[in-house]
Amino acid sequence: MKHVFFLSTLFCLVAYSSNAQNTYPKINPADVTIVRDSFGIPHIFAKRDAQVAYGLAWANAEDAFHESQQLIYAAKSFMGRKDGIEGAKADFFVHAIGAKKLVDEKFDTDLSPESKEYLDGYVQGVNAYAASHPSDVQVKEAFPITSKDMIMAYVVTMSFLSWTQGNIGDAVGGKYDDVSVEFPKHPHPNVGSNTFAFNSTKTVDGNTYLCINPHLQMNGLLSFYEAHLQSEEGLNIEGCMFQGSSSLAMGVNQHLGWGMTWNTFDKVDVFKLNMHGKKKLLYEMDGEWLKLEKRPVWLKVNLSKKGKFVLPVKKMTYWSKYGATVKSDKSNNFYAVRFPANMTIRTGEQLYRMNKATNFKEYQEAINIHAITLFNIAYADKEDNIYYIHHGMMPERDTTYDWSGLVPGNTAKTLWTKLIPLSQMPQNLNPECGYVYNTNNTPFHSSSEDCNDGVCIVPRKLMDERPGDNNRAIRFQEIVNAKDKFSLADIHKLKFDVAISKKSKLAECTKALFNLDVKKYPQLKEALEVLNNWNWVAEVDQAGTTLFGLVLDDVFSKNHFDDSHFVNGFSVPEAEWAAALLKASDTLKAYFGTVNVPWGKVHRNIRGNVDLPLRGFADVLSPSYPKKAKDKMAYVPEHGDTYTMFASFNKSGLQNLSALQPAGNSLRPDSKHYNDQIELFSRQEMRPLSLKREDVMKKAERVYHPQ
Repeated sequence: MKHVFFLSTLFCLVAYSSNAQNTYPKINPADVTIVRDSFGIPHIFAKRDAQVAYGLAWANAEDAFHESQQLIYAAKSFMGRKDGIEGAKADFFVHAIGAKKLVDEKFDTDLSPESKEYLDGYVQGVNAYAASHPSDVQVKEAFPITSKDMIMAYVVTMSFLSWTQGNIGDAVGGKYDDVSVEFPKHPHPNVGSNTFAFNSTKTVDGNTYLCINPHLQMNGLLSFYEAHLQSEEGLNIEGCMFQGSSSLAMGVNQHLGWGMTWNTFDKVDVFKLNMHGKKKLLYEMDGEWLKLEKRPVWLKVNLSKKGKFVLPVKKMTYWSKYGATVKSDKSNNFYAVRFPANMTIRTGEQLYRMNKATNFKEYQEAINIHAITLFNIAYADKEDNIYYIHHGMMPERDTTYDWSGLVPGNTAKTLWTKLIPLSQMPQNLNPECGYVYNTNNTPFHSSSEDCNDGVCIVPRKLMDERPGDNNRAIRFQEIVNAKDKFSLADIHKLKFDVAISKKSKLAECTKALFNLDVKKYPQLKEALEVLNNWNWVAEVDQAGTTLFGLVLDDVFSKNHFDDSHFVNGFSVPEAEWAAALLKASDTLKAYFGTVNVPWGKVHRNIRGNVDLPLRGFADVLSPSYPKKAKDKMAYVPEHGDTYTMFASFNKSGLQNLSALQPAGNSLRPDSKHYNDQIELFSRQEMRPLSLKREDVMKKAERVYHPQ
């Protein structure tokens, strides 16, 4: 499938320019120990959390500095210098949302000393690596970075995750000017994830299980980096993060663990301001005329491939009571874009507190910082608690207004100032059935039918923009309902399931394909026989998967469908199905001489010099969203099953821990850890892990200090 990820260039930003000075002691690299295991996973040990953060920054740079430093340019408004006009659009966005001003105003008051010290340690590690590896640095002016820079990174990242860049781009581009045109909607990204937890009532051995399974990029900036962080101040966690992050986004410590999945709710509002007819830059608010604040910016735009001719271009942004405000390039209309992500600087602190939580109370206190824009959470701990929450920063709006399109920007009644408290978001704690889950499905289906949380205090269309269940949710329920209790082996099998349910929207919406009349389309007889003999399981030996995959790729591309259609459904005319199947048949015959081609022959996991058959399919529990390779007849996943972790707890704490990546933990092609997990992934074979230092040292491949 074809997916668009504008945010992928900015997802885990590292820095933004700042004059703030470090006030914490300089970290001695000799006080930080990095232990690399046989798969190159860094296990970082030190006395203090800040020292561990230093080691994390260094280790991540060793494995992926080429990718993570691209984010530095974005956050420091160097994208225009790097990528010309397209990059300048990102720089304009960063300025328009007022992120730097927010950080400058709140940095001294809103953050705890502990989180500041931790960030300072991370920043020291990034700067030390950049200074000692100048040949790895692409833009010298981007360094050094500061703690303020890291906070800036989180603000911009959360803003991009809200898809605010699309709203600002539409406002500037004049797409809101014509009220007769349907309000433009930005498609949800084709990303997903699974996470689920079982407590003792649903497990064979009476332990509590957790599965963490995000689905994003197989390579690049949105691939996951795995690390183990351990200090003598209570930090001891293993899990995954995006390249350039300062804390783990998901993971497991001795006491608890959690996974996250993408959720869809209304995070952004666009307001049309009522401007004065004669006086410039005056807008109405409850009968009073207020002045827009002008916020000019000089964008540095590279007009040379070699980067030696940078042209400064002046652009203007504005600030109103609603926040970020821009003018349409095609009219005299002004639009304000309001969203929670540029109202807090505590995202990094929330993640840090989540990493250090030792029980459910501490974990709740951490997430109640309420500074992460989105993501469902599934949680499990050693006290046999399991928990699901539709976490996110959702505005508390006046529901007498229609928030689905342009909102009136002339009254304080639409100027929301608060968020829906997390206590009022859909959630589920210790349901009687013994499990919670999310697969990017509706937040109102987080457990068995009789244990779901159906309470919603706001209109559901705002809380749940993609209502319903996808194939993964339906298939999960089919498997869970078929067994009374599960072992670790059972949940492993569940997570790696690659079947498409006959009850799914996908199966329902593709019936016309399978029901094509051979008499009407005699040239499709052989292909239809293959399709109708298929078992709807995306294993490597299935030829039906191959035909189905090629047909869906064609249909989804032509109709600009995305992963939301696996929930909402879609309709395609019979003739289009026939044309797509004929095209798929001709393609397979041209390359292989037959339409009977096993899925693993065309669906490949390729990284470096390793090229292996790959199971999986879009929206199955072990998913793959592939794109055709340019130089061969192969479909290679761009997004999919990017990280898997299983954990088991009992009253004594963590009992079992294992993880798996689809290729390797390093993004450097010359590293032996670039693709050293790819064969394990093809067999769904997990890597056993331990959070005990003595166990890590027994399997150490390399022990060193970051210097």
